[in-house]
Amino acid sequence: MKSGGAAAAFAMVGAPSILRAADTVKVGLSIPITGLQAILGETLLNCYKLAAAELNAANGIGGRQVELFIEDNQTTTKGSIDKARKLLNEDKVDVIMGTIISPERSATLSVTSKAKKLFFYPTNFEGGECNRYFVATGPIPMQQVDPMMPWVADNLGKTIYIMASDYAWPQKMTEAITAAYEKAGGKIVGADYYPFGTTDFGPAFQKIKSLKPDVVWSMVVGNDAVTQLKQYRSFDIKQPLIAPLDEVFNKDALPPGVAAGTYAPQPYWMALDNPVNKKFISSFREKFGQEKMVNGIGEAGYNGLHIYALAAEKAGSLKDDDVLKALPTIEFDAPQGKIRVDASNNHTLCHSYVGKAAADGIGYEIAKDFGTIAPVTPYCKL
Repeated sequence: MKSGGAAAAFAMVGAPSILRAADTVKVGLSIPITGLQAILGETLLNCYKLAAAELNAANGIGGRQVELFIEDNQTTTKGSIDKARKLLNEDKVDVIMGTIISPERSATLSVTSKAKKLFFYPTNFEGGECNRYFVATGPIPMQQVDPMMPWVADNLGKTIYIMASDYAWPQKMTEAITAAYEKAGGKIVGADYYPFGTTDFGPAFQKIKSLKPDVVWSMVVGNDAVTQLKQYRSFDIKQPLIAPLDEVFNKDALPPGVAAGTYAPQPYWMALDNPVNKKFISSFREKFGQEKMVNGIGEAGYNGLHIYALAAEKAGSLKDDDVLKALPTIEFDAPQGKIRVDASNNHTLCHSYVGKAAADGIGYEIAKDFGTIAPVTPYCKL
């Protein structure tokens, strides 16, 4: 018995730290379950649940089960700060993931960066973040906009009018759209921003009728996007619309057919024809309902938990710096295609597709595939 005990003790000393630590890997989720982005929060949460279930059905992370700690940040700055502090200080999570719009992200990062704790962000965003402990699994503007604008100029038209919610992501996207579109021979004829909670977009539609742009690009988000798109149709505007819509939003928030014919640049669509995506959709629907849709934000959250798991296992540790060191060395076969994290900025090399909403206003067809786009970040060299 003494000999066996000594051998066991020696084995434990020699084992990676991930195997010697607590029984579970604690993943903190900050999700907008209520508020402006609750429309998208449920799907994001479910994608994290699916990734955790897949990991736990295999070997967990390094033999430890994944335990999710879920908090509703209410789509607010204060809520995001409070929940991040709770997750780190009370729940003692190993990593934080989630949030959707920029104020949620910035508020969460203000907490995680000071604590030097990893924060995985799944949403397409305006860029500008350069923090060793911040990992972006969604695209920045140059990954969505730069490849798309020559295609827009050649296929949709040479002039664009922009209408958007008034916060960081649409503002930086407008800068990127303007630069890339002008390079492709196009022109932005106007851009107007609206505060959250706007109920009347009539002035924008009157301007569209006056300016007569070839294309309208909307970056009105959340519940406001529902109001905006209904009014867009009621004004009988004929120009093609590019908008931040997806299958989840279209099915759960909009009247049938309203989104038909709209375009959107995203790294993921349910229509992607590959075995990994088909399994992802099948597993998601088996777990959450056969009529459920998934989207790019949810897929990026799902990817984030999986790449964290792969990096932690390769590192043999849950220490933040160890995981970060391993992160750029792994590749994940995601539903959108193979992805990896760029070591110079902790941003993900994402795929770039233009989707066009089908006649039912829910699903999308792939209008153009631009392949994998590396994240070019002059603002960040880690």
